[in-house]
Amino acid sequence: MNWLLANWWIPPLVVAAGAIPLSLYLEKRRREAYEEFCLMRGFTFERSHPSAPEAYAAVPLFAKGRSRRWGYTIGGRWNGRTFTAFEYRFTRGGNSRHTESFSVMQWDGDDVALPRFCCTPEGFWDRLAQRFGRQDFDFPEDPAFSDAYQLQGDDEAAVRGSFTAEVRRHLLANPRQHVAGAGHALFWWRPGRLPKPDDLDALFAEGDGVRRLFLER
Repeated sequence: MNWLLANWWIPPLVVAAGAIPLSLYLEKRRREAYEEFCLMRGFTFERSHPSAPEAYAAVPLFAKGRSRRWGYTIGGRWNGRTFTAFEYRFTRGGNSRHTESFSVMQWDGDDVALPRFCCTPEGFWDRLAQRFGRQDFDFPEDPAFSDAYQLQGDDEAAVRGSFTAEVRRHLLANPRQHVAGAGHALFWWRPGRLPKPDDLDALFAEGDGVRRLFLER
């Protein structure tokens, strides 16, 4: 008993050491499931990218935090449009740091030139920051959308023109959306890692619904 009291740290260490191989095994199974899904569907699969392309710098999501990592990546065509879906994560904080993960979809709209914009759900801290000058384009004729989303961009008139009544209705009917655009690139994301393969079609369909609003006019 005295030995156990003096060496209380050993059992937790043993448990932690055993959890590492299990974590690696589960991640391997997860990766293999994506590889099989992509092989069956004719999609490409990559384990990771060293960094996001330079064009992605226009999107605030890719400038947040540190230890940024672009992970599992799936590419192909959905409803006739080329897409890239990937897992992205970064670390926030100091001593109490934590990692945030996102499922991201990106399309190239070669026949559309989008103004630079970012539209994300608006929360208490966003509204507080707006009182001190943070940018937010509101629509007086659509207070429900203005209360639900924070909309920012370089060219206010062009951004407002992109957020038609149809776009705003869709985003309100499907809350908590995150969408950004710049030039020929459109991005849509949601918090959390990529879902399991059985749920990827639902993710692609949800993102594609947003894509059609901006790239098919």
